[in-house]
Amino acid sequence: MIEHSRSIRRSTTITAGILSAVLTLVPPAIYFVMAFSHMTGVIETEGEINARVVGTLVVANPKMWEFEELRLKELLARRSTQTTERRVLYNLKGEVVAESSDKVLPPILSKSFPVHDAGHRVAVLVVSRSLAPTLMVTALLLCLGAIGAGFTFFRLRTVPLRAIENAYRSLKQSEEKYRSVYESLKEGLALYRIVAGDGGEADLVLADTNPAAASVFGFGRDDIGKSIRQLQGGLFAPVRGAVQGALQGEVSLELEQEGTGRVFTVNTFPMGEGMVATLLEDVTEKKRSAEQLETLAYYDSLTGLLNRRMLLDRMEHTIDVAQREGLKMATLFFDLNGFKPINDTLGHEAGDQILIEVARRLKNSVRKKDTLARLGGDEFVVVATLDKEENASCIAQNLLRRLTPVYEVSGREVYVGASIGVSVYPDDGTSPENLLKNADIAMYNAKKRPDVEFCFYSAQMNQKLQDRMRLEFDLWMALDRDEFFLEYQPIVDARSGRIAAVEALVRWMSPEKGRVMPDAFIPMAEETGIIIPLGGWVLNTACLKLRQWQEAGCRPLRMSVNISGRQFVRGDLCRTVEEVVEQSGVDPALLELELTETCLIKNVDETIAKLCRLKGLNVSIGIDDFGTGYSSLQYLKNFPIDHLKIDRAFIKNVCELPDERAIVDAIIGIAKAMELHVIAEGVESREQAEYLAQRGCDELQGYYYHRPLSEERLLEVLREERMREEAGSVWTGGAGAPAVPV
Repeated sequence: MIEHSRSIRRSTTITAGILSAVLTLVPPAIYFVMAFSHMTGVIETEGEINARVVGTLVVANPKMWEFEELRLKELLARRSTQTTERRVLYNLKGEVVAESSDKVLPPILSKSFPVHDAGHRVAVLVVSRSLAPTLMVTALLLCLGAIGAGFTFFRLRTVPLRAIENAYRSLKQSEEKYRSVYESLKEGLALYRIVAGDGGEADLVLADTNPAAASVFGFGRDDIGKSIRQLQGGLFAPVRGAVQGALQGEVSLELEQEGTGRVFTVNTFPMGEGMVATLLEDVTEKKRSAEQLETLAYYDSLTGLLNRRMLLDRMEHTIDVAQREGLKMATLFFDLNGFKPINDTLGHEAGDQILIEVARRLKNSVRKKDTLARLGGDEFVVVATLDKEENASCIAQNLLRRLTPVYEVSGREVYVGASIGVSVYPDDGTSPENLLKNADIAMYNAKKRPDVEFCFYSAQMNQKLQDRMRLEFDLWMALDRDEFFLEYQPIVDARSGRIAAVEALVRWMSPEKGRVMPDAFIPMAEETGIIIPLGGWVLNTACLKLRQWQEAGCRPLRMSVNISGRQFVRGDLCRTVEEVVEQSGVDPALLELELTETCLIKNVDETIAKLCRLKGLNVSIGIDDFGTGYSSLQYLKNFPIDHLKIDRAFIKNVCELPDERAIVDAIIGIAKAMELHVIAEGVESREQAEYLAQRGCDELQGYYYHRPLSEERLLEVLREERMREEAGSVWTGGAGAPAVPV
């Protein structure tokens, strides 16, 4: 590049010098030539005219013309221009006969003109003019030309050279940037030159490499000049033809190095002048990361089985195969039984070990062409093609046999079973989503039946599920639209017959179904969690009504509110009760909370803490449906409760069956011994009321006295009771004489 720059500089200097010389010399020379020619022409014209005039004088006076000096001077002084000239008339002897008086500065241009008389030359006229003005103008033009030429030389020489220098500088900077990028590339860059090989076949010879190619791919300076077949132990020999093809356009390919497992991408592109560049990148880690991402996207990270996304894709493919070959496809939906208690007691690590072992057993049980996946938690799916539907039962039974043997976890032996739901293509659905959904429905149906381990899907199951989903939706909407209301069933004193308390019972008036009884929606509300906001609404409404009744002049009554197990365990019942009492302004001593035995014994320490907080609010606590749950005298002793409510199942036949009487007597005896208030519910006859009153039951509740009443009807009953008391017809019967029903 430096030699090329010098050559350009030399050529530019010569060209500028020649142009400058031309600009310096040519204009003055042209002017001088033109001015000299003009002067010569003028002198010749003036000389010839003056010679004729003098010749006329000579002809007129041939003998004496030489002595006509004054006349000759006058003739010589005649001229057509004001330019200074000198005119001298010589005779043939060379003597001056006459001359003009003008003086002419040297250098001088002179021309001689003969004077004739009768065809004979008799004298010579010499006309002279000074060349000094012409030379001065020529010199001036020469100076101006030199100045212009000097400027031209400077411009012609410096501007192109400066542009060339800038271009070279930019080129150098670009080369430096290219070199910097070239050397800083993380990818290996190798340049090859195409040369003629042995036998005239074209070959690729390494011309240059960047540092990445040396450090990552092991290229060395010794490799430059070697054939591509010899580099890296012949690693690139298989792609030599593809690299040569880069002369026609870019080529991309992938190359795996045998023995190391390394994977490279080779991108080749032409560089011009028989050069080819290859961009080498080690994508081993990228491929591993991509494989890991694919595993995370399509496989379960714990068990290595397919996940839901990949399962749906495989099911699509299996459905196509079954449709094409006229087969059926069974979708078996697994849910482990007993897994949650193990996971909760032994820990998640133990649970993961069980899931891994379940996956291993299932892998060993299914055919290679079957699909096995884990959907999450303890749910697994097996998809298999079969000739007839009955084979699905065999598959389910076989899988259950493989799953049921004992599992050893953390040094302990545990047992895990499974419930399986089966849906069959095309009978139970034609899409993977529908088949999975229906198999799931069948699995939940199998879980509800302890005597069944697997269950096939049926349309009735789907209808039941749809009804459940509709009911759940309707319950949420009912809560938002205030479709719930309360009825109140009085609880009477067993001796005085007066209404001592009322139990708030929730009811639902559906716009579509009409009046809906609690048995139809309370279990669903418990299962879905709707019972928590619903229970809060019942508690708040009951307290507000109790406050309104008191303000309306009614005598104080206790308000009994049922608290569901889910509301007690998962809801913040203590804070809810505290807020309701504060907002309603009701006396907390009039509020009774009834809980079932089952919800109280789930976590005894936590239950005792919650009950003590509630007692701290001065509310009463009772156990509802006593005797039907996990009754324990130890719990009765530890729990801060105020009353027991005997379940209606024991009251129904208390007068007919001795065993029932014995149970009721025992409950009442225990309660009295522990100083607990006893309430009997489900009293429907006079005999039952008399018996319970005789045995010492404190309060009675049932249809014998009052059915659940609306608010208006309850207030009427209370007014009627007050009127009877004021009239003096208060019932004063003793034990054995029950209160008069209303």
